[in-house]
Amino acid sequence: MPRSDSNVLAEQCTALHIRGPLLIVASSRTVSELAPSWETALRPLNISYRVFVFSENSCHELDEILKEALDFLATTLAAIGTQDILKVASLAASQSDLQLISVLYEPQ
Repeated sequence: MPRSDSNVLAEQCTALHIRGPLLIVASSRTVSELAPSWETALRPLNISYRVFVFSENSCHELDEILKEALDFLATTLAAIGTQDILKVASLAASQSDLQLISVLYEPQ
């Protein structure tokens, strides 16, 4: 049985010694499908996190992610989703000098 995307997230947080705050960037559909499992996977690691809902139709996502990361005092961005989401979150992490965790996830 393959590892769940939430377990991959927790494993990467452990491997990178992430202690939070963690800003998770994902589409609304991904959030609705996976948010409960993020809570389960991250709770044992004591990582505080917030979710930013990525709207792939917006041309302002990069600025919004940067603002949210700054407001939350995030130390790490976790991009969970399509290549588009991973690309924008990677750029945001680079511009804000934050660690990045990427989990490719294609909602069914």
